Parts: sequence; structure tokens; C-alpha cells
Amino acid sequence: MADEYDIVLIGSGHNGLVAASYLAKAGQKVLVLEQNEVFGGGVVTTERVAAGFHHDTHSATHILIQANPLIRNDELGLLSKYGLKYHYPEAVFSTIFDDQSSIVTYVDLDRTCQSIAAISPRDADAYRRFAEKGMEILPMIVEGAFVPPLPQGSLWSLLDQSPMGQDYMSVLQKSTLDICREWFESDKVMIHLLKMAVEQLVAPEEKGTGIVLYTLPGFVHSYPSGVPEGGSGALVGALVNCLRDHGAELRTDAVVDKVVVEGGRAAAVRLKGGETIGAKRAVIAMVHPWLLSDLVDGLDERVATNARNTQPSAFSIMAGHYALNEPPIYHAGAAPGCAALVNYAPARMEPFLRIFDGFRYGDLISDDAIIASHEHAQFDPGLAPEGKAVFSVFGFAPFHLREGGSAAWDSRKDEIGNWLLERCRHYIPNLDDQNIIASRFDTPLDMPRSSPTFQAGDVNGVAKYLPQFGGHRPTPELAQYAVPGVEGLYLAGTFMHPGGGVTGGGRGTAIKMFDDLGIDFEQVTR
Repeated sequence: MADEYDIVLIGSGHNGLVAASYLAKAGQKVLVLEQNEVFGGGVVTTERVAAGFHHDTHSATHILIQANPLIRNDELGLLSKYGLKYHYPEAVFSTIFDDQSSIVTYVDLDRTCQSIAAISPRDADAYRRFAEKGMEILPMIVEGAFVPPLPQGSLWSLLDQSPMGQDYMSVLQKSTLDICREWFESDKVMIHLLKMAVEQLVAPEEKGTGIVLYTLPGFVHSYPSGVPEGGSGALVGALVNCLRDHGAELRTDAVVDKVVVEGGRAAAVRLKGGETIGAKRAVIAMVHPWLLSDLVDGLDERVATNARNTQPSAFSIMAGHYALNEPPIYHAGAAPGCAALVNYAPARMEPFLRIFDGFRYGDLISDDAIIASHEHAQFDPGLAPEGKAVFSVFGFAPFHLREGGSAAWDSRKDEIGNWLLERCRHYIPNLDDQNIIASRFDTPLDMPRSSPTFQAGDVNGVAKYLPQFGGHRPTPELAQYAVPGVEGLYLAGTFMHPGGGVTGGGRGTAIKMFDDLGIDFEQVTR
């Protein structure tokens, strides 16, 4: 057996690196094993399109992590010692409608209400009340977001003891569209909010997803969204610096094919090729629930079956990345383009909803699309050569196409990539061949190829449905970050609580491990 370590981390997504960094800071000897050539999983920035143009492969704007004590209190020194710096745009997200009108959500609540009032004065007043309600409940959400979740039964019992908790219970069971229709009257205002909620890959009419929308204004107006200087991968870079500073070792091109279980505990990992590496205290696996029983032999049948039966989101993401000679110019004017995330959508609810109907049957609606884009060199000029732009476009799509299923994406890649670009040109007249220096298009099938935690093209790992929420995420057996029946085996990843996106949720894994290993978490983070 090769050298032994206290902790071995399988994978290097940001959640796993967060957990490993806390443990390394506590004096544990840590080894990180990453199968790809670069660290970061879904938090990677590379010159993947053209030299000098730094594109984020997946995540770009860091929203929920701003509320995490990891960043809020700088528990690991990522901000003060290891090079992480955020830019905080005044405009968080905007929506440009197909009639070229727009709404912009700013960090400032008053400016947001003014933007909404141009569409619907009544809804501007309603939004203020809605946002204030979201900010009122936010402390309860934040308190439970970055620690091991309460068991679902305990949570529901606790919530049922107060009117605020009962309101929260109701929201948990409704759809995002239900919430919108209770509060607002304008299609455009509802679509603006729904489009941002849909970024979590929850369709507007899916029951049990209302909390995604209900908490959105609280986060937006309380914790400004951050654009990392140097790209999204700067977060991973700071975590790698932290790990190395505390003596951790990190390896790329290291494919783990088995967790070795001896005497009921995770004792080692075996690499493809046969090398075995000992883990004296624990193994952290960033492995999708569907793949868990392949990695670990002899799992309890209930644990394995429920893990295999977790559900992905009902649709996936495709992405076009462009190196541009000049920044995009919008028919709608400059204001919506100044947001960290610019959305594009139909102006009426029916065509907006019908797009999701098409996904159920493997179809892309030919004329309509729901798109998002970002151009972050406007906040961080170092991302592109002077005067030029890094532009990324994200569209939603079914993972399984009607004809040919998921495998058909490879043969239709150019066709659908061009279709997505044409939809963008309806809003951006200078997105033409003269402006585009180089480009790359990634299909939903490319998502699991870039990270095996993105099974079925779901960058959230598993869907954010109520049965996979909180103390049941991804399953009741696995929700406490530990694998039952295998002592010393822990989980981290976007498929765990608190869910997808850049959250720093590995802090919860670390807290669980500190408790099991008898290490004082508060002392380490003072």
C-alpha cells in the first residue's frame, strides 16, 4: 500500500475542497485525487475558447456562498490570505423580453422596484412586500444552510409551531408559479422572477419547488452576488492555496475506481491501475448517488437502492462560449446588460410555459427559447484582452432528445449550437460573424463528461424536489453526509444539502466529520 493519509478526498469540486480545507487546517494530513487535468469540477476557468479569453466552464456568479460563514467570516482565510477577491455588481440579474422591454433586479431594493414599476406599478409594491417577507425568513434559511440538515420530521415539527414556520411549510409544497400567481399580476414580472428560479433547473409548475423563488429576493438584497476576480475558478485556486499551505497533497489524472472497506470502515482507495492509498481516518467521496454502489462494495441494499433511485432535474443545460472583438450591444439598451446575469424570455406566460412542456417530450421549441448570458470582463477586465469580451450563453434543453435520446446530441451539436446563437441574435445585433473570434458549444451530454457528478446533464447533481430537500437530500439515509454501514466514508457535492450552485456546502461535511473525529470545529475556525 502507498503512503497513508488521514483524509483522502475523491474529486476536487469546490464542496469537497472546502471540507478538505477545514480538515487540513485542523492538522489532518490530506490527499486530494482528481481524475481530470485541472481541479475544480464545476468551478473551473480556462482559456478554453481562445488565448487570453478566460471562460467559466459552468458556474460564474457566486450567490449563495456569500451567506456562508466560509466567506462571510472568512473562516479559512480565502479572502485575507489565499487570493480570493470578489467584484459585486450593482445589478444582479435582468430579463430582456422578446419585445425588447426589460426588468432589472438590483442589490438595492428601491432601484429594483423602480424597474418593475415601469412594467407594473402594482407589482412593484407587491415585490417590495414579497422581498421584505423573504428577508424576514432569510436568517432561518441561512442558519440551516451550511450545517448538517435537521431530519425532515424534526424540521416539519419545528416549523409547525409558528405562523412563519407554517408559511414556510406551505411554500415548500407549492410550485414557483403558484407563488408568483399569489403575489403578482403581470406576466413579465412573473417571468422575470421565474426565469431566475429556473436557473436551479426547476420548471415553473413543479410542486415542491416554491422555496427556490421564495428565498431568492432575501439573498439578492441581503448578500450581494459576487463575480470572482480571475473567473469562477479563483475560488478553487484559493482553496488549493489553502490546502497546500496546510500541507495537503493534490494529484490530477488520478482515477479512483474503488473505496476499499476493511472491517466495516473505509480504509483505503484504489486507483485505476491498481495503486492503493491508505486513509487512516476518513474518505470523502464526491460521487453521484447513482455511482455510489459501483465505488463501494457491500452497501446496505436500502442505501444503495434509494441512491440509485434519486431523480435528476427534468431538463438540462447547454452552453455556448464566445470570444468577442467587442462587448455585446443590446436592442433593449445598456441597463439590462450591466447585470451579472442577463436573461432572455418570451413576454407572455403561455409561450414561456410551453417551452417546458416541450422538454418533457424531448423537444426544443423552434421559435422560442429561455436563455441566460454573462459578460464578466465588464467587471473584471483581466478576463479578456483590452477592449474585447468573454461572452457565455446558457440555454435549457432536454437531456434525452425525441429522436435518438441523449446520444443524438453529438450528431446535432452544430445544428443546435447555431440555433441557440440565432436566438441570441434577436436581442444582440452585434453578435455576428465579424464580432465572434472563436467559440465553443457544450451540450447536455458534455456535462457528465466534464464531471461525473452531473449525471443526466444535471449540474445540481439531483433535482431540487421536496423529496430530495434538506434532511432528505439526496436520500434520507445519506443526508447527514455519511454513508451508513461504512465507517469513515463521507460525501460532499452539489447533490448534497444545501444543493446546487456555488454554496460552499462542503462546510456541512466538515462539521459532521469534525464531530465524528472529536475535533473542535469552533476552535479551528476562530
